[in-house]
Amino acid sequence: MNNINIPEYVDVAIIGGGMAGLSAAASLSKMGIKNVAVFESEKLAHCDGSSFGESRMYREMYSDPVLCKLAKESNKLWAEQESVSKYSLRKEHGLLFYGESWDEETIEGSIPGAQKVMDEQNIPYEFLTSEKISERFPIKPKDHFVGLFEPSAGAILSDKAIENWIEIIRNNGNQIYEGCRIKRIDDKNNSLEIIGNQSVSFDQLIVASGMWTNELLEPLGLRQDLKIWPMLWAHYLVDEDFINSYPQWFCFQKSRGDDGGLYYGFPVLSRNKNNVPRIKVGIDWTPPELIGGNEDAMKKPFMEPLIKMLDDFMINNFDGVISCDETFVSPYTMTNDVNFILDKPNSNITVFSGGSGQSFKFAPLIGKCLAEKALNKNCSFDISCWEFDRFLTTK
Repeated sequence: MNNINIPEYVDVAIIGGGMAGLSAAASLSKMGIKNVAVFESEKLAHCDGSSFGESRMYREMYSDPVLCKLAKESNKLWAEQESVSKYSLRKEHGLLFYGESWDEETIEGSIPGAQKVMDEQNIPYEFLTSEKISERFPIKPKDHFVGLFEPSAGAILSDKAIENWIEIIRNNGNQIYEGCRIKRIDDKNNSLEIIGNQSVSFDQLIVASGMWTNELLEPLGLRQDLKIWPMLWAHYLVDEDFINSYPQWFCFQKSRGDDGGLYYGFPVLSRNKNNVPRIKVGIDWTPPELIGGNEDAMKKPFMEPLIKMLDDFMINNFDGVISCDETFVSPYTMTNDVNFILDKPNSNITVFSGGSGQSFKFAPLIGKCLAEKALNKNCSFDISCWEFDRFLTTK
């Protein structure tokens, strides 16, 4: 994957080599489309992008019944991909929603909202008291905490999913170009201007460029109401005695002062370079002063107070935690309703944005719908909840 012999023309050009761009290119490849090119400004799944890392969650435990139904459809597509892949793409180990139960919806939903939707859609779960949570897991919940455990949830092995899509794309004769930054979309001539004075003409274009979406779409009068949330996550080293004990979890707490209250984590899925087991955990909120479009907000020293807050949370709420091994910051592109945008605002431009850190679980569905829209086919799923116009603004 290099930038030698970039073509002068492609049937479908895709800007962005993250989850959405690669899954769309893989879907097009499986449909038999041969002249597809993905243009990634950095390296694929680079550490400063939102598709970096070894794991993402999949679940059906949503407060939103529409997202719950789409998650079910996406899980079917994951199963189809796994049936023909040489990689294991998911690991089922369940998911625990636990913490304070109140009616206000957060960016991850709520405990009572999720319980209501799972009851309505007959999704199996267990209700756990605070006492049951502490008996079953190395968690120290407060007395008033409750939990919901969805046994059929688990982790997407996101690095393996990306490898799988790359193989599908390449094996079908399509191309991926890394280090290929798009300077401008020329919608009059249906072409992309690439930094370095190259250009590529296209019949159809998919824009899946994350935090750089408005930089490309605003000159076309297609600016979206998006904000960038720098989101902290980390790997924590844990004691060998606990390697089979940690659940996959979300902790719901009301915000108090500087603490936004929402945290998440995974079971042990890997070890560090010294063969010490580790868990991935993160903060699921961002201080308001860091929200916007400033890339510097993703750097130290801005993250130092959050690293200290995550450290305190892990040490005070989990047994077996040794220390923080490494920290990362990923850019979450957020719409006002924390839902995605997947639509075709122009006759030859299809857009995915607003991934909000929740989109990887929907990757096969997102990729299939992007491919179908680019080819002017009817979408296999009702994704009207992701329409572009709800946040469309003019320059």
